[in-house]
Amino acid sequence: MKKNIFSMICGAAAVLAAVSCSDKENPGNTLRERIPMDFTAGTPALTRTAIADDGKSVVWSENDAIGIFDGQTNRFDIIEGAGSSAATFSGSALPDVQYNALYPYDGNASMTGNTISATLPSVQYSTADGTFDTMLNPAVAKSGEDNSLVFDHVAAMLKVNVEGVTGAVRSVSLSADRSLAGAYTVDMSRTPYSAVAAESETVANVSLVAENDGNLAAGPYYLVVLPGSYSDLRLTVTMADGTAAAGSLASLEVAARDIREVTVTAEDFPQSGFGFAATEDLNFSYKGASKTYTVDAPAGTAWTISADSDDVTVEPASGTGSQEVKVTLPYSKYIYAKSYTLTLAAAGQESKTLTVSQQSCVDPNQSTPVGLASTDGTLTAENAAAMVKTYDKFKYGTFIIKFSEIDLTSGFFYMNNWEGETYLAIRLGGTGNTNHLSAGGNITLSWGRQVNFGFDNGWGTRWGVTPEFTDYPAVNDMKVLKIEIFPTTRTGTEMNQTLSRKVYINDILVCDNSTNVGDIWQSGSSHEGFQYNFGIGSDDEHGLGNGTMTIDSFEYIPYTPAE
Repeated sequence: MKKNIFSMICGAAAVLAAVSCSDKENPGNTLRERIPMDFTAGTPALTRTAIADDGKSVVWSENDAIGIFDGQTNRFDIIEGAGSSAATFSGSALPDVQYNALYPYDGNASMTGNTISATLPSVQYSTADGTFDTMLNPAVAKSGEDNSLVFDHVAAMLKVNVEGVTGAVRSVSLSADRSLAGAYTVDMSRTPYSAVAAESETVANVSLVAENDGNLAAGPYYLVVLPGSYSDLRLTVTMADGTAAAGSLASLEVAARDIREVTVTAEDFPQSGFGFAATEDLNFSYKGASKTYTVDAPAGTAWTISADSDDVTVEPASGTGSQEVKVTLPYSKYIYAKSYTLTLAAAGQESKTLTVSQQSCVDPNQSTPVGLASTDGTLTAENAAAMVKTYDKFKYGTFIIKFSEIDLTSGFFYMNNWEGETYLAIRLGGTGNTNHLSAGGNITLSWGRQVNFGFDNGWGTRWGVTPEFTDYPAVNDMKVLKIEIFPTTRTGTEMNQTLSRKVYINDILVCDNSTNVGDIWQSGSSHEGFQYNFGIGSDDEHGLGNGTMTIDSFEYIPYTPAE
């Protein structure tokens, strides 16, 4: 195909059945069969989206297709006239109706009443010969005598010239304060025809890229945009080496069939230094996220980025020239805010760093006093509790807490999820009722029956499961605590949905409470799950919690049902 420009010059064809051809006017439509027929797509001055070799004339291209609508979308393919301003398209449709046409063919396009609904792609592809894809220049027409079609373009085009710039162009993009592409409608009862952008909360920009993620052929470059008044326009031309020329354009108003021309010169390209572009978006939530940062580097300069932790993923970790990189952090497992340093290095350049921080995975302010250092996760209790609390609620999963130091002289390690009368708790060390997992409480299911959490088969006494255990190292010797809370089933009872609860200390199974325990999250329950408190608990007998505990990490691994 030749130059596929959105030019209002071209015409394209897609035909939709008009309301005047509705079943009310043609009651037999739904019973008639579609028959083979041809449409002749002529062009007065401008039609189609390909530019001929003279750079001015518009011609049809090989493999072009239009849509003919008669209550459904019918594809008509070009059979004659490729390379000329008139072409013949062949397909099947209901006979003897008034047709509306839309180019290019789009199986998702529709027509209701007099209104055509279609979509202008926001990512537009250049073909290998420097022209562009057939999906870029929408046009409409009404059928005349002998199924003739004369198209009018309903979009506008921006022609971008790049001058004095050596090297290949990777992409050309345009952004504005409103959608330049995306869903649009055309009222076929009003001429001249024009596309009207559909309202959307997400602003759609447009960009021209090469097929197969390559480089664009030599320009000029054409961007097809919806008609409208735009402000805050920003044009960016990105080179293959990552350098980019970007600048603001004056407010722009374009109508259907307009062509606007913009020239970008070598002087518009910044002379890059070396380092990370200034940014204020350096703080990550505990939930983790991906953020994009820009590497500034002279054209042709090869660089690498390394992080001081395996928690950080950088994509790409190496590149050439100026380009964007994506930095990703996972769900935090640290009970203190943590910082990470990225180092940018290149031969002949002084290394540069970028530091990002991530929020703690827990709320540290759960009791007083709390001696939670900002760097090492140390809890200190003095005649009190020192607890932290998860931000999120959890139903099932594996919970792993790692310790580098525990030095309790009184009190105990405690993890619980008190929520009204329903709870699950584990307690290790201290005096009195020690080293146990306890659960209790109940909820009412949607059909009115109560489910008891933590006893027998779920239908028995409301409170009462407290398995104790002693065969494990002393609490001060604990390095890893792992709790598994999984749903399970048991046959032969009225209530066969239960919870399996297992406690591991230093990778040794010390408590197995995997049977005879009720599951409050069975079918019919709207319970959201628990938030967990954990840390140093006060002694039941003496009202004291004394000592320190350094928690290296709190890791949550979601439960995945077996296939």
